[in-house]
Amino acid sequence: MDNRQWILTELRALITENLELEAPETLTESMRLYDDLHIDSIMVLQLMVYIEEVFQVSIPDEGVDPEHFLMIGSLAELIESFRQAAVQP
Repeated sequence: MDNRQWILTELRALITENLELEAPETLTESMRLYDDLHIDSIMVLQLMVYIEEVFQVSIPDEGVDPEHFLMIGSLAELIESFRQAAVQP
């Protein structure tokens, strides 16, 4: 399983287990958080906390484009970028 697929699998687990929402067996990058997965703005804040814990990244309170939280693909990109930044010397 490549890194991107691992991120998608972990995101699905967070959505179904922590947010207690139904999600398709496999998330696609084109899925919209609000419209397709029925995640609301409060859940996005909860999801950010879970993402920080599971992916061991730190999401700043400011400076993150809200566009990253519209689709699964853009959220996966955000996680990848924070993970890469975390391993930089």
